[in-house]
Amino acid sequence: MRHTNATMPRTAPTSTDGECSKAELLDRINHLGGAELIAVNVRNQLAMDPQTHCHARGTLFLLTEGLVIVETAQGRQLSPSQTIGWMPPGVGHAVQSYGPTAGFGAFLTPQFCGDLPAEPTSYPVNPLVALVLQKALSWPHDAPLDLTRMRLLLVLLDELRQSPARPLQLPWPQDARLLSIARALLGNIASPRTLEQWARWADISARSLSRKFVLETGMSFAQWRQWARLTQALEWLATGRAVKDVALSLGYDSVSAFIKTFRQALGTTPSAYFQTQQRKQAALSPRVAADQEA
Repeated sequence: MRHTNATMPRTAPTSTDGECSKAELLDRINHLGGAELIAVNVRNQLAMDPQTHCHARGTLFLLTEGLVIVETAQGRQLSPSQTIGWMPPGVGHAVQSYGPTAGFGAFLTPQFCGDLPAEPTSYPVNPLVALVLQKALSWPHDAPLDLTRMRLLLVLLDELRQSPARPLQLPWPQDARLLSIARALLGNIASPRTLEQWARWADISARSLSRKFVLETGMSFAQWRQWARLTQALEWLATGRAVKDVALSLGYDSVSAFIKTFRQALGTTPSAYFQTQQRKQAALSPRVAADQEA
């Protein structure tokens, strides 16, 4: 399988193998020889460079800190901390981070990707998957897995297959007129234009716009716009912007209206959302440290 620009832009993967340099590690990740699964630590203080790239291997990434948005030709995927993201092999994608990020990356050879989704997906964090990924950090990269490690890899895959997958949260419509609306809306997320006004802007009937949006994205126009705003909200909140500032910048009439919408979609308030992520991170960190010291 051909792959282009197969890098991890502005990331800092680290290996537990002291003899393996960063360049060597990236070379192993982007080729199919050696271990069937290669796991690495990733920590970035700076934002990742959102350069489109792809990998010959399938990629699992478990964030323990931060927020990333993964964009493909099909749409955008929000990956906050304590979620497991999946990127199939050979799929071009760009990764943009917000705030410092940390976690694990795991790179699977294609023969172990067949039962995983063919589209980018995310899963809620699974403690057993997290433990296997942590343990895999110490596995050698340059040789096939032994029987014991292969059994753990198969357990990891079984757990993922049984986990509730979450598809792209913000899929792109395919119709050129609808796509132009979606791109323009993301460029001016606070726009007060109604569906009818957007339809006139794109030279399409309001009825066709409404029908096609559901057919091509699985969401109504209003639902898609709400998720676009929530995605933008999380990006801004992750960089430290105040809830009031975010609410007004998104075009909400009041902070309370924004908080209500946020709670209905994500189950908690904006402030509590990130506090919950921090508590989960703190709970996971001792296990990570203990496993790496073992």
